[in-house]
Amino acid sequence: MRWKDSDKVGSLGWLSWMIVNKHIDTLISTSADAGWAGVSNTGKVCDMLQSGIVPEFGGGGESNAKMIKAIEQLTTKESGFGYLFDSLSPMQRLCLFASVLAEGRKDERGMSPLNTSIAASIRRYAAELRMQPPLKRLSPVNYSVHLSRGKAAFIERLVAEMEMRADD
Repeated sequence: MRWKDSDKVGSLGWLSWMIVNKHIDTLISTSADAGWAGVSNTGKVCDMLQSGIVPEFGGGGESNAKMIKAIEQLTTKESGFGYLFDSLSPMQRLCLFASVLAEGRKDERGMSPLNTSIAASIRRYAAELRMQPPLKRLSPVNYSVHLSRGKAAFIERLVAEMEMRADD
């Protein structure tokens, strides 16, 4: 995806690119950080928190409570920029985040995935971003439309936020 002025430090393009990337890093790092599995207490706590069950383990002291609190903090980590994406529909948000995530996954020739391959892999991107996947298959044209509208809405919201902060 082409993001105008993403390398021009201090520009709107650079700022918006940095914000989207920081938000995506937060979305995928929580799943990477809390990705323990297995028979250990940590794996059990993660599995229980993910399913909504309050973990209970035998043992003394506050060690279990501290471990549970630390893991809960991992699962509720927030970038602080989520409100900038509130005006986007869930599909626009997914397409925008998937395209930025795909941008960092260049092939051996240095090329980013095409919209066709991103649209075909949108369920995988949704899982990685911990977002709801689309209910039906997403065509490359629909993907492009959601992406362009989502990007425009995000940039518009960012400009409005910057103007509001400038007035304060």
